[in-house]
Parts: sequence; C-alpha cells; structure tokens
Amino acid sequence: MQLFFFIKDIKRSLGKHKLRILFIWMTRSFVGIMLYRFERGLFLVFGKYYAIIRLLFLPIILIFQAYSNIEIHYKANIKGGILVLHPSVGCVVSGQATIGANLTLTGGNIIGVGKNKAIHFILGDNITLGANATIIGPLEFKNNIFIGAGACVTKSFESSNINLVGLPAKEILT
Repeated sequence: MQLFFFIKDIKRSLGKHKLRILFIWMTRSFVGIMLYRFERGLFLVFGKYYAIIRLLFLPIILIFQAYSNIEIHYKANIKGGILVLHPSVGCVVSGQATIGANLTLTGGNIIGVGKNKAIHFILGDNITLGANATIIGPLEFKNNIFIGAGACVTKSFESSNINLVGLPAKEILT
C-alpha cells in the first residue's frame, strides 16, 4: 500500500512536466517523502517491534532527515499525494495524525499535538498549508481546506471548502 501511495506522491510532484523524473529523485522533498514511506511500510509490517528495529537504521535515518528537513513520524497515517514545496525551512508531522490524500506542505509547517495526547487528530483530503502554517490538535477537518501563511489552527472546523487565516485561525469567506 505504501508503494502505491509513494507512486501517487511522485506523480503529484511531477505535475504535467513528466521529464522532471530525471532529477526529482535528488530533491529534498523526494528524499523526505521516500523516507517516510519506507519507514511507514516497515512499521506496518513489523508493528510495535519496528521501534526496536529502527534503532539499527537510526544513523542513516537521521542523515536523510537532516538532508530533507522533513520529519514525518512513521506512525502518521497519510494517504498518497504528499507534496512538499519548500522543505528547506522544515516540515514536521506528528505520529498521531491521520491525513487524507493530497496534503500540500509549503514549508515551515507543523502538524502536531498540544498538551493533550490526541485521540482525535484527523485531517481530510486536499489540505493545503501556507508557509509557516501550524496545526495543533487534537482536532478534525473535513476536505478541501486551505490554511493561509502563518496561521495557527487550534480547533476543529466542521465544514469543507473553507479558507483559514490568522492567529488563531478563523474562517474567511471567499
């Protein structure tokens, strides 16, 4: 399943320019997403024992994370279509998040939990985070949500097809 999602990630990164395949494998985004998909696949195979097995690979994992500036926890459940546009400023996704297809991270994004350990941290399909946008759960989103640059979302929003901006994030009409 992770291989299927990874192929969808690559296709989304390529867009309409299929010749990008020649150099996309060297980009930070590709390395970060590949590492997540690899670790997620191993976690799904070995379950709770992967935390122990991971210790053997930790030096290599940390080198890949340092190069990519993307830290997506292997317990995070993300469907295919991840797109990271500017990973040089870093992206972090908590292991307690369940995220739908076509997640877009612009750069400097954090998807994590606050003081309460999330029981309910679910983001729908087609979520886009602007530069330095932050989501702090536990919360739940529907589909097709755009979070503006620098916004900090700390509560759930019940509707789909909305834009959130500000600190704390509020819905705006378009």
